[in-house]
Amino acid sequence: MVLHQVDVDLPKLLLVKFFSETLGMRYAGESGWVLLFDEGLNRVAVGVYLAEVYEEAEMYKRVGELLGLGASKIFLAVLPEAMPFVDPRYFKSQGLGLVVVDPSKGPEGVEIKIFAKPRPTPQADLGRADAVRTALMEYVNSQLKKLEETLYEKLKRYVDQRLEEIKRRETTPESPRAEPQPAAPSSVAENEWVRILRSRGRGGS
Repeated sequence: MVLHQVDVDLPKLLLVKFFSETLGMRYAGESGWVLLFDEGLNRVAVGVYLAEVYEEAEMYKRVGELLGLGASKIFLAVLPEAMPFVDPRYFKSQGLGLVVVDPSKGPEGVEIKIFAKPRPTPQADLGRADAVRTALMEYVNSQLKKLEETLYEKLKRYVDQRLEEIKRRETTPESPRAEPQPAAPSSVAENEWVRILRSRGRGGS
């Protein structure tokens, strides 16, 4: 359950005061539940998760949202009641900072428990993404070119073969007819009868 608006305003004001006056950052506004600050040319995001009853699943869901932001440094700000759900090793491994806000202590109630580590700037991420995209497109284009060349050669060979067959048919169109062979057996038979008759004639004489 989220705290009432009048209760939420004080912790946010304390956080703005702490990050701007104590840490020397410039307040750049807020986006939803995230406070934004500028530290030189770097953007710092502070997610403010204030609840009467904390839930571990909800906390790490918000952590995931923060990690998806294109900020140089990221903090999660919570009330002291959230501390039992915090895994310091996970926060440190992700470079995520943790700020605890105790409104009952006023300006002295803001404390950084885990310092955020600088993250890759969005420009660097974009540069790497562009480089990967360029290399991938070059590879794809080279493979497409090879495929086109292979297909072209196969198609060219196929067309050449078909043209050659057509030319052969045109140059020798009557070749299958030039074999009136049926007469041969009959003439051979006639010759054979002539031989038999002659042999008989000789025998009768």
